[in-house]
Amino acid sequence: MIIVKIERWPDQVDPDDPQEKQRPHTDIARAVFRNDHSGTHEVGNYHVELYDPPAYNPWAGVTLETEVQQFPRRELGAWDLIYRALDQLVGERNADKSGADKTPSDESGGDAA
Repeated sequence: MIIVKIERWPDQVDPDDPQEKQRPHTDIARAVFRNDHSGTHEVGNYHVELYDPPAYNPWAGVTLETEVQQFPRRELGAWDLIYRALDQLVGERNADKSGADKTPSDESGGDAA
């Protein structure tokens, strides 16, 4: 199982200091990836539960669910798995936002080469 958490911490916290973990913080969102064991050594299949809170109210969200099938886990990493789940669950609501599909070279107006 893979668990991804988004937490809100005070600005002055050093995230690399183990003593800081005792400080108060707020859990904002969470995703749980469960391998369903139907894949192979090379390809994994995952059931994903994403707790999706509305902006500025982490206690009033809903749980969204999806499947990420045929994920090439020996070729791609954890961020790629997370991306595929997010794209399926919340990608559509971000597709029409200004700047959502821009690359850094698009924003500068120049050619990256």
